[in-house]
Amino acid sequence: MPLKKRLIETELSFLLFIVTIICLASAPAASANPSLIRQSIIHFNLESYKKNLSDGSYKGATGILLMGPEVARSFGLKALINQDYMVAKELNNRGNQLFARAVSAITTQKKENFSGEHSERAGELALESKETLGLSRKYFEAYRSKLTPEIDDRLNRATCSALLDNLLGESVKMAAYNLRDALGIFHNRCQGLPENSPALSPKNVKFVNYVFHEFTQKASDTDKERFDLGKQAMRRGTNPGSLWKNAVKEEGPLFISLVEKCLDKQKGDGYPVDPLLFIALIKRESNFDARAVSYVGAAGLTQIMPKTGKGLGMKDIFMPSYFGEAISLMERQRKLRKRARVLLSEVTATNKTKLAKDARGLMQKSLNCGRERSKLFRRYKRELLKKDRDDRLKPGKAIEYGYKYFSRLMKAQNADISLALASYNAGPHRVKQYNGIPPYKETVSFRNIVLKYYREYLNKIEGDDS
Repeated sequence: MPLKKRLIETELSFLLFIVTIICLASAPAASANPSLIRQSIIHFNLESYKKNLSDGSYKGATGILLMGPEVARSFGLKALINQDYMVAKELNNRGNQLFARAVSAITTQKKENFSGEHSERAGELALESKETLGLSRKYFEAYRSKLTPEIDDRLNRATCSALLDNLLGESVKMAAYNLRDALGIFHNRCQGLPENSPALSPKNVKFVNYVFHEFTQKASDTDKERFDLGKQAMRRGTNPGSLWKNAVKEEGPLFISLVEKCLDKQKGDGYPVDPLLFIALIKRESNFDARAVSYVGAAGLTQIMPKTGKGLGMKDIFMPSYFGEAISLMERQRKLRKRARVLLSEVTATNKTKLAKDARGLMQKSLNCGRERSKLFRRYKRELLKKDRDDRLKPGKAIEYGYKYFSRLMKAQNADISLALASYNAGPHRVKQYNGIPPYKETVSFRNIVLKYYREYLNKIEGDDS
């Protein structure tokens, strides 16, 4: 067996030994039973560490907290930072910058001084980037080989276990016991992100999804009750009272009666949604503009896509043949852009001319698709608003069918607000694919902003009630 592989397996075995000791030591669960959450955090981090070693993405983070040395030091831990590490970081940053410049070279529309100038430049930059990143990985590997529990507390089981518990406990309090946000805050702190960073982000959502799912699937009902798991109680939808109207009377007074009709019509088809949650969704989607149309054709107060509207039973939906073409162009644009970047990453000294040329060709096709797609969607918006007959542009219809759709999603997601919102934005199939909130910037932001508005409305109610 190669020496490098034996060293990796020895290190992983040592870390797994740490996990076993920690789990055994934590058997008598504390008041919030961090044992199960701790185990899930450690398992996720060790699997991520193993992946980093195998795919060459290791950047110096290690231990059950998967924490970089600078962050570890900020928490008072002893962590090795040597010349190998500093050189590796500098090379990694330079390699990434070079690749970004290579992508710019295949993307630019500037006139060439000679035929093939941009692709030639892209090939040179991509090759230099690849060589620089390869050298960076060697320095990171040299750094990793020097890490031991004696000189780096990140490999000290007792020290890291205590820090994990402290950070988790603090994060739970900072998030007012909302488990998803607490896990996001915990992850952010382990990565050394600023305190004002969003609790949930595309960078930490996979971690949050995994630990949250493990806890909700395996924890006892008693332990679950100690956290806010982000579920809306049915009574908030079936018996919302009247105070909710005061919370939104200044922003959406014209829509209060329409939302009330939705509540009255609720007959078990879906979940009785809290009107304040639904209005928070409307605020995020359209800011109460009944004629709002998104850049991809979602329309009205609740921003329903044409295909979704038809599936919900809306009768008058403007869906010309070119709309499907626009959607196809958008997908093709993404695929071409992704393939172009992959080709750049595969550049070598012998194939750089061909691959860089092919990459530029793909990227230029992607840009053309983007221009055509934008043109069709602008046409769609113009004609949709001019016709002004689409059911989605009618406030009553938009609210009725938007409520029906979100209500069904809430039922399908067992009243989990975050998953229902993610389903509304990205589609239920994406939530199923990622076993939680998809790691898309737009989807995570959508969830965060709707919940922000919802909490603001709830705070207004509490103020009125006091």
